[in-house]
Amino acid sequence: MTPLRYLIVPLFAVVACAVSATSAPGATYEWDFRNGHFDNLSLVPMGSGAVTLLVPTREGLRMALPAGYDVKALGFSPRFTLRGDFEVTVEFTILSRTLPKSGHGTGPSIYLSTGSTQDPAASIGRLLRPDGRDIHGLFAARIDDGKRVPTARLINVADSKVMSGRLQLKRSQGEITYSAGEGRNAPLRPLATLSMGEGEVTMLRIGVSQSDPQSSAVVVLHNVRIEAAELPHIPSESSRTAQLYRPRYQPPPALSSRRWLWQALAALGLAVAAGSWWWKRSSNI
Repeated sequence: MTPLRYLIVPLFAVVACAVSATSAPGATYEWDFRNGHFDNLSLVPMGSGAVTLLVPTREGLRMALPAGYDVKALGFSPRFTLRGDFEVTVEFTILSRTLPKSGHGTGPSIYLSTGSTQDPAASIGRLLRPDGRDIHGLFAARIDDGKRVPTARLINVADSKVMSGRLQLKRSQGEITYSAGEGRNAPLRPLATLSMGEGEVTMLRIGVSQSDPQSSAVVVLHNVRIEAAELPHIPSESSRTAQLYRPRYQPPPALSSRRWLWQALAALGLAVAAGSWWWKRSSNI
């Protein structure tokens, strides 16, 4: 007869393996835009004119903010939420940026919130400021005694000549660690840790921020990786499609007020000239 102690050890090992397999913490979403496709099932385009301003290429998702249009932000949001501790990491290359005249800065960014603009939030961006500085802009907002307390920091980019890099927001027990790296393969370096809170992230936007309507930018997003304790509502891998991104429901970008005024005045001038010509012709007849 087999001794009982020889049965207990293997049985315990089997149970331990089963528990670790079924209770493995965390969920992960990752998409490589260098395959030339947009994940229509899991991601939703955001921003006025996304139909023409977001273009999948073999280099990645090309995001172009044109000057003269009040777009503010262009990019995408996942169809799922983030619960518990998480990491959001993106890799990008800046192809071009123009110096803005006002605002917080133009460039690639990550923004997340647990609700509306009055709820806890956090963001990080590689931004070109109106004063010409190339910075990492950090923002956090937490709720203390029912009041929203915002915090912002501007940290100069270590090597502003390198136009590619990575951005990351990592939450652990309500604290957000902001990290960045200059270069495609450069390691991430922590920039700061700020308080946000532990609420479920219901809004995550990844893309390009526009400082003012006069500034432009072209950024290629290479990939995105999202890890969290839970990712509620994430679509299953088996149902993901490989079709090219062809949105048809986004409105065209709104013209900035100044350009709209000049175009309206030009149209009015043409109408007056045409009316005057027609009146003179009718009088001669």
